[in-house]
Amino acid sequence: MKKKLYIIIIKYLFLFIILFSNNLFAEYNNRSNVVIDTPTAYTLDRGMYQFSFLAYDNGGVELKAFMGLHDNFYLGASLDVQSLLGKKDAEVHAPGVIAKLKFTDGWERFPISIAIGYDSFYIGQEGKTYNNENKLDRMIYGPYLAVTKPIYLLDDEQHFHFGIRVPMQPYYVPEDTSYFASFDIPIGKSVIFKAETERIYYNLERHREWLLNLGLKYSYLNHLGVEFAVLMQKKDRANRILRIEYIDEF
Repeated sequence: MKKKLYIIIIKYLFLFIILFSNNLFAEYNNRSNVVIDTPTAYTLDRGMYQFSFLAYDNGGVELKAFMGLHDNFYLGASLDVQSLLGKKDAEVHAPGVIAKLKFTDGWERFPISIAIGYDSFYIGQEGKTYNNENKLDRMIYGPYLAVTKPIYLLDDEQHFHFGIRVPMQPYYVPEDTSYFASFDIPIGKSVIFKAETERIYYNLERHREWLLNLGLKYSYLNHLGVEFAVLMQKKDRANRILRIEYIDEF
C-alpha cells in the first residue's frame, strides 16, 4: 500500500513539473531559504511558491509548501510521515506551520540579512519527540533567528549563515535551545556545495549531540532542485537524505 502511495506521489510530482516549468527565471538564484537542515535569512519574493519533497532515514518523508506573501515574508505548511517508505507502519504527524519574516538586507557596504521564523527542527528520528497527550504531535517546532552574510570570492557569491533555535512544540524545553552555523558555495551555475553544523548547545558537555552535515544541490532550469546530503553525529549512523524541490511564481 505504501509503495503504491509512493509511486503516486512521484508521478504527480513530475506531472506538476512538466505542466508548470515553461516560465524560466532570468538568471540562476542561489539564495536558498534553507541550507540542509538549518534556515537562512532569505525569503521568497512576493508571488513565488515552493514545494519540497524530503526523504530521510528509515523511510521517512517530509512535504513542505509555502508562498511569498511579501518580498520579506512567506507562509506555508509541512507534513511529516515516518516510515512512509518501507515495510514498517507509517506514522503520520500533525501538520505544522512554516513562516519567515526578514527584517533587513543590510546596507550596500555591509550586506547582511536578518530574519525570524517558525519551522520544524532536525531531519529524521532526532527531529521527533513523543507527546503522551497527542500521539500525532511528535515534531519539534519552534521559532528561530537567522543571520546571513554574503561573501564575494572568485567573482561569485557565497553565503555564511548562523543563528539560534528554540524548541516550543509539543513541549517547551529551554535547555535544548541550540545554535547553528552553515555556508554554501556555488560550483558553476547549477551546483551548490553545502556544509553546516547544528544542535550546538550552550552546555558544551553535550558535544556528542552536535551534527555535521554535508550536501550537494543541483538546479535544473532554475525551477527544479535535487539535493543529496548526509547528516553525521559522533558515534552514530549517518542519516542520508534526498530533497526534491520545485519553485516558480504566479
